[in-house]
Amino acid sequence: MFGLALAVPLTVLQLLLLFSQTVVHAAPAPATPNVPIKQALQCVVGSFTSVATLPGVTVTIEKAVSVSDRGSYGDATDQGFPQTIDLLPALCAVTVKVTDTSDTPGKPASSYRFGMFLPASAKWNNKMLTVGSASFAGGINWPDMGQGPHYGFATISTDNGHNSNGSDLSWATPARLYDWGYRALHGSVVVGKLLVAHYYGRPLTYSYYSGCSTGGRQGLREIQYDASSFDGALIGSPAWDTVDLMPWISKMAVYQLNTTDGQLGVQQLSILAAEVLRQCDAQDGLADNVISAPEQCSFNISTIICSDPTTCLTAAQAQTAQKIWGDYTVDGKLVSNGFELGSEDQWGVYFGDTSTLQGFDFDYERYFIYNTTGYVWQQYADQAVADSRMVNPGLATANHFDISPYQTKAGIGGKGGKIMLYHGLSDGLISPKSSLLYYQQTMAAMGITNMDDMRSWFRFFEVPGMQHCWFSNRYNAPWDFASSGQATQLRLLPYLGVGLPAVGDGWSVPGHLNDSNYDALAALQQWVEDDKPVDQVIATAFNSDFSANRTRPICPYPQKATYNGSGDVNNASSWGCA
Repeated sequence: MFGLALAVPLTVLQLLLLFSQTVVHAAPAPATPNVPIKQALQCVVGSFTSVATLPGVTVTIEKAVSVSDRGSYGDATDQGFPQTIDLLPALCAVTVKVTDTSDTPGKPASSYRFGMFLPASAKWNNKMLTVGSASFAGGINWPDMGQGPHYGFATISTDNGHNSNGSDLSWATPARLYDWGYRALHGSVVVGKLLVAHYYGRPLTYSYYSGCSTGGRQGLREIQYDASSFDGALIGSPAWDTVDLMPWISKMAVYQLNTTDGQLGVQQLSILAAEVLRQCDAQDGLADNVISAPEQCSFNISTIICSDPTTCLTAAQAQTAQKIWGDYTVDGKLVSNGFELGSEDQWGVYFGDTSTLQGFDFDYERYFIYNTTGYVWQQYADQAVADSRMVNPGLATANHFDISPYQTKAGIGGKGGKIMLYHGLSDGLISPKSSLLYYQQTMAAMGITNMDDMRSWFRFFEVPGMQHCWFSNRYNAPWDFASSGQATQLRLLPYLGVGLPAVGDGWSVPGHLNDSNYDALAALQQWVEDDKPVDQVIATAFNSDFSANRTRPICPYPQKATYNGSGDVNNASSWGCA
């Protein structure tokens, strides 16, 4: 099933390659100068030379390549995103190198690259789309950029100032951390807008953002840093709380390692996930193989505690699971939210094998906090939370919740910025509770007490059964609604090595291209430009023959998709938001 039910467990590297203290706010880089624009529109390096002139900033065009219609593009030396994306429309692919010495005094110089996909002039929609990155990856996210030009967007994405795969943290230096944290994305937006306007010879009308996981964090961080960057943002499963999330990952690994018979292996996680589904499915009001309201489930883990390791968990393993579902607190104060019931299939990404448990799960402390490569798991203590908050590596954490300047920004027609935040309830990498917390913290920081006032510009969508950013595993729950990277994953299925072909059109939702009823990015544009609020988006799951298996609306919080009581439960027409 393309729910997506992957029969083969994926390694931490495979999955990370596929997704994905008070913040100090330095002054944003200078706004785009108001100067006459002279059209370039030739896909050659010289078309972009000496265009972006900003104080302390040096821009070098490394490459400009014409891509034919239905063509492909990629960079195999790009460690974070080495895949080639296909089915592209005709476009100009440009690689830009930027060095910047204009940041706050005392910080090291910034150095990063970003890519641009520039569709033909007749196809350009006068808008720019910035695409986020994934995990700790370095490299230009060319694969996810491939979706933007199909809509007509000039599309950009940054390499975050380094080149590495998503599970590698050893690249950390002060300069690279700042670039990964916020500088590379912000600078790419500023310079990108100049280059795009010059290439087409006319100004942008709107600027959008789409990113999931680290990409979600980047989008929120940029909105907090410079309200003028985007008019609309599609933010998925954001790793917004870096300083607390990463110690929580280490703490979960300690739970696994600091036990003789309590470690949860792949087999135990599968047993656990199956029992959670058995008990929790119908407790949301409908037995449909989807846990739609995990917070309502009263789960009894004792039903699978016995001595048979092929069908049960030990009491110690059950205790480990309960710790992972629970919140991480220190001195009675929340550090990070535990996972929801129904997320167990993805836990193995963090602790499916010993090398990950003792390696990646503690690399944040090794490279970002203590700069001690000899750091071992036995050294972890709750003090790491306070140390992480104090260091705040790269100022990456997006916890400046008062984003009033974005809400009220002038923009086109003075409409203010719009945000669509979404999170899969079966996410086993970043808890969906953290996105709800972010939403609630934003309301509190801005003094918003009426949900209608909040939803007038910022809406949060929970996606039952969806894992981290995409796919659904055993639930085959509807997950595809054209959010960040989803169409890309359908084209990159062969890279998983599990015998699945590349499918889809490379953008939007198969069978519903650019249809705002099914496509979140299309819906976001209508909200920003036409004042049409997004009251629901229909998500899709697929059969192995690529036909639609299930469709179901995802709804803005606090509403949930509710079955009407009659009709096909696998058809969105039988559901509403209530």
